[in-house]
Amino acid sequence: MSGRPAPLVATTRGYDDVPDDAPPRTMAAALDRLRDRSRGLTFNADTAATYLSFAEVGELTADLAARWAGLGVGPGDRVVLVADDGYEFALLFLSALRAGVIAVPVHPPYRMGQAEQYGAILRRMVTDSAATCCLVGGSLREVVAGAELSLPVHEPADLRAAAPGAIRAPRPEDTAFLQFSSGTTAAPKAVVVSHRALLANAEAIRAGLRAEPADRAVSWLPLYHDMGLVGFLVVPVINQIATWYQSSLRFARSPIGWLRLISTVGATIAYAPNFAYGLLATRATDADVAALDLSAWRVAGCGAEPVQAHTLRAFAERFAPAGFAGHAFLPSYGLAESTLAVTLTPAGSGLRTTRLDGREIVSCGVPVAGTEVRILGPGGERCGPGVEGEICVRGASLADGYHGRPEETARAWADGWLHTGDQGFLRDGHLYVTGRLKDIILVNGINHHPHDIERVAGTVAGIRAGNIAALPVRNGHSEGVRLVLSLARGADGDQVTEQVRRAVRRELGLSVHDILIVRGDLPKTSSGKLRRARTAELLRTGELVVRS
Repeated sequence: MSGRPAPLVATTRGYDDVPDDAPPRTMAAALDRLRDRSRGLTFNADTAATYLSFAEVGELTADLAARWAGLGVGPGDRVVLVADDGYEFALLFLSALRAGVIAVPVHPPYRMGQAEQYGAILRRMVTDSAATCCLVGGSLREVVAGAELSLPVHEPADLRAAAPGAIRAPRPEDTAFLQFSSGTTAAPKAVVVSHRALLANAEAIRAGLRAEPADRAVSWLPLYHDMGLVGFLVVPVINQIATWYQSSLRFARSPIGWLRLISTVGATIAYAPNFAYGLLATRATDADVAALDLSAWRVAGCGAEPVQAHTLRAFAERFAPAGFAGHAFLPSYGLAESTLAVTLTPAGSGLRTTRLDGREIVSCGVPVAGTEVRILGPGGERCGPGVEGEICVRGASLADGYHGRPEETARAWADGWLHTGDQGFLRDGHLYVTGRLKDIILVNGINHHPHDIERVAGTVAGIRAGNIAALPVRNGHSEGVRLVLSLARGADGDQVTEQVRRAVRRELGLSVHDILIVRGDLPKTSSGKLRRARTAELLRTGELVVRS
């Protein structure tokens, strides 16, 4: 959708039956109110930038919303969106919201040379979402074509050229979009987010950040993931906050470019996972720091993976000469099942920490407006202040469940509360996140499921069947993957280790932090299921012997 095509039909009205000064009840109504021509969204590509005022965002998405009907897509239909261009993705997603079409954002291939693996992931997500069609950014058409999807595949140009039709206004309780997790999984779950929940969370985020139209935001976070999608597309658009975007790939190539953009535009709000702050603290040169002005940056959000105090302190110290203030840090906790934000640190208060079992734990803030948090013990009892247990959430931002998975929905959404599978405790009203009950390893802000890593690594000859476990391990400013395995008789440990590293890197694009070869079998349940937590505990106590 490059070239900023002019809208061909008039802006569609009538999404809401409330005055313009009342809060909108659907995203369609919020988009219909965009009027500002002095501020907008700027999408920075490698060679050029595309700018859209908020008034233009309103006009273009109204035009495209009317054209979904021309592709045979109607209200309530699910459409998979795959685009590596932020401008294209934003217009496709927002126009779907206006038309009552349920967008299903899916990550593009991380590496273009892995078409076969990506095709399998895409087919699973198409099946799980029961999508009507797939809309693919032009540069990715060939890769997606190789996935051999059993549904129509269109390009953005097809939508622009489609005949306009009537639009049925979505209702607050209607599904706005389906959100998959950020990582790969053998059993993807699509979270069902309603218009009501999306607007409730967006308003709670705005209030928690004290965001105003005069703010300026900068983001490299992928728009197919909830933190980038809700936090840096939905929130800025409905509040008409000027926002500048870089691609995630551009950040990976040159992290300092993110700070240069913050400095250039005088950004006041920007977010990143913990690893990004650590990366910049260690890689920035004195010349990099000297060229920056970060004095306007008042909200330096941190989320999507465990927040580490030493990382943020190192960043603050490194960039203090550039005007960065440590009190700008705003650690957060959230998850797609609650649309995005659950807790935010009060803006301007900076880091707050406490200690548990000798570890320094960072506060992730207080519940956002309209959200309650409680901690439950293993027997379902409510935990008191400072007592660790499972984090449970309820409130206006909760999603409706997992699409097509009633049993898993019933387990997670029980008695009006979302059981997150994350561990933590409350102290003085602040939430401290300490770990996870569920088996997920977070590497650089991306979820990796242990069984996916174990499946790939287990294809290497020389590993005893059923005796390989993927565990999280501290790796600098993020988590890393530790593989624990037992060798088959006569296998060469060095050869197996090298082949495992290559296989995981090739198939999953993931570097293994270390590989431990142990004697004997790994612990399992009576039914033969691997016990990862027990494996980690036995390693810690020395009861599981590592071969020299």
